[in-house]
Amino acid sequence: MWSAFYLTGVLASLVASVYFSIHARRRGIHPLESRMTLGKMNIALGILVSLFGLNQFTFDTLDTIRIVVAIIMLIVGVLNLYLGTRNFLHYRSAWQTELKKSS
Repeated sequence: MWSAFYLTGVLASLVASVYFSIHARRRGIHPLESRMTLGKMNIALGILVSLFGLNQFTFDTLDTIRIVVAIIMLIVGVLNLYLGTRNFLHYRSAWQTELKKSS
């Protein structure tokens, strides 16, 4: 069960992060929309790194190095997830006010 959830999550977050990365760097896109899309990319990468960290705990032999690497990956993943969400919400509200001004 874990392997199906893990594989699906890794593939979905990897595809989403590549898609959002390419989408954010298109020419002619508004800078606020680009920053908002980069926030989505950071959310997807945070999920990906967190899943890699969680996967380290599923191995039979848990030595000190594996636990330290897993904890570091979890911290980096959760931090990336938090900062990506914060940036996405900030730039989404700025983008919505920009659209209201131009209307």
